[in-house]
Amino acid sequence: MELLVGLPALAALVVAFIAVRRVILRRRRSLQAYTRTRDERLRKSKPKDRRTSRAEMRANDSPTTVIDSIQTKPRKPGSDRR
Repeated sequence: MELLVGLPALAALVVAFIAVRRVILRRRRSLQAYTRTRDERLRKSKPKDRRTSRAEMRANDSPTTVIDSIQTKPRKPGSDRR
């Protein structure tokens, strides 16, 4: 009589153990996949180069050529500001 009750109970325990292991593994894989996609979403891309060719031209201008192109007019003798 004990054998008739014990074998199905043992089989039920084995089936339950296998089912719990599968649920745990599935949950772990799902969490890993979520973490991987979250990390890809949050990973910052390379910052774009904000220097344009125009900005580089301004940066490479020689200050002497800019200053040489400025022409000043002499002031009139009585036009001092006070």
